[in-house]
This record gives sequence, C-alpha cells and structure tokens, in this order.
Amino acid sequence: MFILALFAFMAGLVTVLSPCILPVLPAILSASSTGGNRRPLGVICGLLTSFIFFTLTLSTLVHALGISANVLRYVAIALIAVFGLILFLPKLSNWFASATGSLADVGAKVQAISQGQKPGFVSGFFIGSALGLVWTPCAGPILAAITTLVATQQVSWQIVVLTVSYSLGAGVPLLLIAFGGHRLVTSSPWLSSHTESIRRLFGAVMLLTAAALAFQWDVLFQQMVLDYLPSFNVENHPLVKKELEHLRGPSRFSPSVIQSKERKTGDLPVLGQAPPIIGISAWINTSPLTLEQLKGKVVLVDFWTYSCINCIRTFPYLRKWYDKYHDRGLVIIGVHTPEFEFEKDENNVRGAVKRFEIKYPVALDNQYQTWQSFSNFYWPAHYLIDQEGDVREIHFGEGGYQETENAIRSLLNLPPLLVKEEKEEAAPIMQGMTPETYLGYKRAEAYVAENRIVKDAAASYGYHQPVGSNEVALQGMWTIGEESILSQSDSSRLTINFKADRVHLVLGGVSSKPIQVELDGHPLPEKYRTEDMNGKGEIIVHEPRKYDIVDLKGEDGRHLLTIQIPQGVEVYAFTFGAE
Repeated sequence: MFILALFAFMAGLVTVLSPCILPVLPAILSASSTGGNRRPLGVICGLLTSFIFFTLTLSTLVHALGISANVLRYVAIALIAVFGLILFLPKLSNWFASATGSLADVGAKVQAISQGQKPGFVSGFFIGSALGLVWTPCAGPILAAITTLVATQQVSWQIVVLTVSYSLGAGVPLLLIAFGGHRLVTSSPWLSSHTESIRRLFGAVMLLTAAALAFQWDVLFQQMVLDYLPSFNVENHPLVKKELEHLRGPSRFSPSVIQSKERKTGDLPVLGQAPPIIGISAWINTSPLTLEQLKGKVVLVDFWTYSCINCIRTFPYLRKWYDKYHDRGLVIIGVHTPEFEFEKDENNVRGAVKRFEIKYPVALDNQYQTWQSFSNFYWPAHYLIDQEGDVREIHFGEGGYQETENAIRSLLNLPPLLVKEEKEEAAPIMQGMTPETYLGYKRAEAYVAENRIVKDAAASYGYHQPVGSNEVALQGMWTIGEESILSQSDSSRLTINFKADRVHLVLGGVSSKPIQVELDGHPLPEKYRTEDMNGKGEIIVHEPRKYDIVDLKGEDGRHLLTIQIPQGVEVYAFTFGAE
C-alpha cells in the first residue's frame, strides 16, 4: 500500500503539467493574488479539502439528496462567478455587505475580499472549496481506480489514503504557484500602485473561468492544447499494476478461472458459491428476490442490457427455457446492467421487457453492484446456480445454447437432449463482418483521420478522403460526448463503410423530423427497408432503443451507408448481423 500511495503522490505532482489543470489555474492565481498573506494557503487548502470530500462522497450525496451532480457543479460555478463580480465591481461588495449585515460577519468578510483586506485564509478557503468541486484532473490508472471504486460504493481506507496522497501531491505545485502569484503582486512597487486595476482584472479572469466551466469551453481548450503539452506518466510501473489489481480484487469467474476447474465425467464443475444479488433499484415481473430464498431452485442469472443486439439474440432461448422448465424448478433472473445512461430509466427498461415478451424476473442493477458482486465484464453473460447455491456453469456472449440447456437439465435431474432432438441455431457469422462500432469518445476507434474529435462541445465536421473499410465519418454540426454523439443540425450526416447483412443503430432523444437513409449514394431501396421505417423509408426516433436501419436480405458485400440525423437525436453505437 505504501508503494501505491507513493505513486499516487507522484501522479498528483505531475498533474500540474497536464492540460486538466488549465481551466482552474487562472482562478487559483486570481483568488490567491489578492488579500492577506495566508490567502494562497486558504485557496489550496479549500480546493484539496473539497476535491477529497466530493471525490469520496459525491455518489452518495447525489443518491441521498436525489439531485444531479450537475446541480452541485453549477452551484460551485455560480460561487466563482459571484466572487469574480465582487472583485470586478467593488460597489457590489459594499451592497452585499449591507444586505448580509444580519448574517454574523459574512458581509464584512465578502467586503474584505474585494478590498484585499485580512483575514485572507477563510475567504480563500471558501473560493478554493468551489474550485475543488469543478476541478476534474486527468485520470491515470490510480485516479481511474479511485473513481471507479467510489462510483461502485467500494470506499475503503486504502481508497481514502490514495485520494489524500494524490491530492497532497497536486497541492504542492499548486501551493507554490499560488504563493508565487501572491508574492509577485505584493512585492512589485508598480503592481502595488495599480492594486485596484489588478483586482478588477482578476475579477474578470474569474468571471471568464466561470463562463468557460459553465459552457464547457474548458474542455475544448484542453483538446486544443493537448498536442502542445508534454505527457508525463508515472503510473505504468509493474508494481503499480500489481497493487491496483490487488486493490480492485481478483475476478472470481474470469475465463482462466473457469478453465482451471476440472470437469468430472458427466458432471458439471463446482465454480464456487454464488455471490449475492445486491443494490437493485427496482424489480420487474416480481417482488424483490434473493439467492438465499431461492435455495432449492436452479437459478440462471443473466446479465443483459436492452440495446445490446447480442443480448437480444439470446431472448428466444431464455424465454423457451423459462416456459419449459419453470414448473420443474428453474428460476431465471435477468440482471439489467446499463451500458448507456438512458438505459437506467426504469420506464425504458419496462418498455423493453414488454417489447421482448420477457416474463421472468428482471432486476435493475443501475449502480453496477450486482455486476461487481459477480466480477462480471460481459454482455450477455449467464451464471447457472444449483440448488445449494453453487455456480455450476458460466457462459459469456452468444451461442452454447444446447450446452446450457443440458446443464439446466442435469441440475433438474433430467436426461440430456440429443443433437437430433434439439438442433441449436448457431449465431450466424459473416467472414470479415464489421464489428460493433461505438461513437462516443470513450470507446470511439473508427473515425476517419479528418474527423478530429472535439470532446463535449459542438463542432463542425467534414471530410474529403474516401471512408475506409469499417471507418466512420461525420459531416455537419455534432457534439461528441463520452457515450454518444448528438446532432446539432437537421443536416448532420453520419457515414459508415460496412460489411454485414443487417445494420442496427442505438439511438436516443426524440425528434418529429425523420432520419433519412442512403445506401451507396442513393436512397435506400424499398426491398432493404426495415420494420422500423415508415412507408417513405424514414425512421422517426420516439424512444431510446436499438433501431433496425438496413436489411440486405442475405446479399453479401461491402456498402457505404449514410444517415442524415435531425437535430436533438443522439447516436450511440452501430451493431451488425448476418442473415
């Protein structure tokens, strides 16, 4: 743990050299350069205290208060703007002092801020606390592990130590910068003679910082300067990787673990006690269930998400098994763990359950707690549990249906099915078929070189070169987010060079204007239209889900697909299929 804490401290030290510090650095300098000698210390102490507190507790606070994390962020931005106004307009501080005169000495402290008076530590701490909430450092392996474990409610003393170590490392250079700026302003005779003008300038800088944070200009700026700043990474040491793996915990049911279990002749291996189903936000088709109360039953836990085409293909088999063996002692629990943010909406999941005719219990695992409990990493994935609560068979992805059904029958003391009695429909595979293609920058890998991604900000895109095999190209105004892209114009276009028989697209948002589809430069022929299209071959997005875009009816070949997406529609990912 000492080694990991040391590397966390070093990672914090080099944070000041990353573009992620740039959005708050002007505000740190502005807040530190006016006021008493202890003001810089107050700013940095406030920033680090706030960052540590909200890093460790924000998920819990958002859940407890029932508000979005963005609300807290905008409150912090508003506070930064207020302090900027107070520095920029001294008369405003006088009015504020008069208006808050009954609130102890709040008004006096605010007035002191605008006039550069002591005490400076308290006012600096207040401003620094607001900055700590809006500062988002670039996440290396250590900070990524911290935030992931916190988001999944796995805060431990080790996580606290790592967060504090990282913050202290970042605080050292920031404190030097803050004191340096303060020293420069107070020690220079010329600057000291222009105190009022400098204070107004710093107020304007804080106002600009608040505006940049509110409109996400900071993200665009970071993207612009990224190529011009050196890259420092102290976290790829083998010792760090080993310690992080220990911190996260081993995967209980990884493929290597499964393969290491010897299967006795005719028997299923015992892969270990099934972990609990926990953290479920809602249940569909049933009252809440636990594996403990299901002892004596055979339980199939199936992880899925409703926009996943691979999951959808498994539903006919799951429905068949439920109908066939439910009365014999089989319970299927579909654990819906969302891949995208919109999939957390209970109404959307209920609509999908109805659409796919799912009758077995469905658990909404919006906080990934059951996902983490099973150490799962796949959609779809099923875990077959026997009457004693032991996991006896695991399968990741599609296929293996007859093997799974025979495993179910074995646990129910039924004879195995022969191949000729139950012919399994293997999932079709086309040679060279385009793989699943994500469009949000978190997993985007297929954009043409000319589409240089601007993260979380509206930008104009275009390209001139041909779109290569399995590449994606954008035209028009788009905002590229972490999970999806958002059309900012009715003329925005999305093009992909694909090979498949069927093309599906996960869409979100709502628009009364239609999506128009072209294949190889011409309107999609009527014979290739899908059930999601109207009589004109158009698609109206009325709910977030997977939409069928093209069905080539088994005609193999590579094609160029262009889709015109109206403003307000979100696009998440392409998936493909074979006839």
